[in-house]
Amino acid sequence: MQSKGSVTKQTIIENIIEHIHLHGFAQTSMNDIIALTGVKKGNLYFHFKSKEELILQALKEAHRQYQEYLDKHIRRVSHPIGKIEAMLDAVFEYHSKRKFIGGCIFGNTATEMADKHPEFREFINTVFKQWIQWIENQLEEGISMGILKNETPVQELSHHIIAALEGGILVAKVSKNKQDLHHAIQCIKTLLNYYKRY
Repeated sequence: MQSKGSVTKQTIIENIIEHIHLHGFAQTSMNDIIALTGVKKGNLYFHFKSKEELILQALKEAHRQYQEYLDKHIRRVSHPIGKIEAMLDAVFEYHSKRKFIGGCIFGNTATEMADKHPEFREFINTVFKQWIQWIENQLEEGISMGILKNETPVQELSHHIIAALEGGILVAKVSKNKQDLHHAIQCIKTLLNYYKRY
């Protein structure tokens, strides 16, 4: 059973994720956080030493929730390339439901904070590396199963998939046109098909 303090801390984190997603670090003040959570400033500083610590914890919770969402879709598929395609479809569904408002919270944070705050940069770098490594694992399994050609450039392709996906999300965020993300995803799927043996 969680203590009252840990429940309060988790509630604070969950209540500010959407605000951070839409407004980022600089446009999220302690007064915003107080208004969003209903928690007094003294209680906030009891749970978190700084705004930086609080927002970093919120980003980590956003990552946990997003990964859980992706995993739910990926688990339905056993085929390694099908898993990648299921992930792509889940990303499209997620951003479509949001009407492409906010874009990728991790891409946003990378743009805003990577050159300003080492802890934020390290966390976002870890998120991207985790996604790239997961795709590498699926591609390697696809090769070992004889689904993909032996000459499939695993590292290059896995990096390209994440870069193209993040780019598609960014363009769709600006245009509010689902076709922009759809085209990026279709190009990734075409590239995957190119390396299939059949």
